[in-house]
Amino acid sequence: GIMRRISEFVQREAFVAGAEDAHGNKVESWADPVDVGIYAFNPGTTAEPFLPGHDRVVTEPAIYAPTGTVFHPRDRVTVRGVLHEVDGVVRDFRNPYDTSMDGVQVGLKAVTG
Repeated sequence: GIMRRISEFVQREAFVAGAEDAHGNKVESWADPVDVGIYAFNPGTTAEPFLPGHDRVVTEPAIYAPTGTVFHPRDRVTVRGVLHEVDGVVRDFRNPYDTSMDGVQVGLKAVTG
């Protein structure tokens, strides 16, 4: 079954649109964390340029999860103790080696500060 392919769990906090504080001001808010099983986490890499004057190539972190796993832009995801925000749209992912692990690819960016 699918569960044996889950490699680890992340904590997803769904972004709550239109939340207000006690004074009626719009605030950013997230729901309580929920455990979500994922296939894999790519922490992202920074490759140094081979040639002076060329930009570094930065690979953003991403998680790979089973088809039907729900993530939305602005959701927060804690992976291995590091808080990230879902960055961009969730894409279908085709595993070239094992079709039973097809699913979704979720781009992340680390939340700093």
